[in-house]
Amino acid sequence: MSLRELKFSNQIQEEQIKSVYHKNFNYIVTERFYFQQQWLHNAYSRFKDFDKYLILIYLINKTFKAYQDYQIKNSFDEFYAKETYEIPKINVIDLSRDLLISKETTRRKILELERDGVIKKDKKKIMINRKGQEFQKPITSIQSMARLLSRFTDFLSKANLLDQKVDKSVLDKKIRDNFTQIWTIFFEFQIPTIIGWKKFFGDIETWSIWAQCAYNQNLVMNKGFKENMSPELTSDNFVEKINNWGNKGLNAMTISELSGIPRPTALRKLNYLIKRKLLKKDKNNLYLLFGLPKLDTNTIEKDVTLKAVRDINKTNEERFIRMLTKLLNLTVFN
Repeated sequence: MSLRELKFSNQIQEEQIKSVYHKNFNYIVTERFYFQQQWLHNAYSRFKDFDKYLILIYLINKTFKAYQDYQIKNSFDEFYAKETYEIPKINVIDLSRDLLISKETTRRKILELERDGVIKKDKKKIMINRKGQEFQKPITSIQSMARLLSRFTDFLSKANLLDQKVDKSVLDKKIRDNFTQIWTIFFEFQIPTIIGWKKFFGDIETWSIWAQCAYNQNLVMNKGFKENMSPELTSDNFVEKINNWGNKGLNAMTISELSGIPRPTALRKLNYLIKRKLLKKDKNNLYLLFGLPKLDTNTIEKDVTLKAVRDINKTNEERFIRMLTKLLNLTVFN
């Protein structure tokens, strides 16, 4: 595998990744959605509590960052072979502020993690036990990430930036061999993304439910594009197009099953999303994003909610491109 047309380095540049990303946006956004929905489902299944899982990965990420500072690299097998490992110094105020969780709730969740044997507090130290490692072990997420990166190398190959597509099995091994480095980069993207949507929606469960509807409508929209030869989707017109073309929703039971969130909780969150005009329920009791008449750019600019969704998505897109650049340079262009 070789990179072409790079004069000063054998590593690919962020601007090149950005260009390929935007040229293939209508395909890549589906892979992004798939990756994120898999992650959310797996995260919720661990504790049935997103905030508790968020605290756990925040603590683990502190360790990953410390490893990076001291130039320590562990493979997947090396890292998860440890009986325990120490978390760098952390306090409840930092956790509460960074994760948008109240101090009282943060303390309670930490106590629950300790009671469940996930973490162990020893005076001022916090240790992650093997049980905590098992809760966080990202086997499915590694597979999803390998799939995502492999798909992107196909686009790089077609853009003459790479000789050939890299098989996902090769990338799966690369991720496992460089696990702590790779997952530090992933958490640099994922944790701020979660916090950004949590701030907008109020909690992660609500975002997960809304995002499941978005993923479904993206699939419906792509089918409509193929059948009707519509102009291609871009990051600039995504909110507009998903409203105008993603015209088939999901029922509450399906949303509950796909997200893993119990149906009564899902229904409460769905009603909240309807009140905020982020979803609409049609005559068949199917839930749709926005569910508005034909949208255009001017309408979105004038609507505070629609504009916020578009702007948050653009911020996350920039993070995603930075993550892709770093991951590909570690796994492919090295």
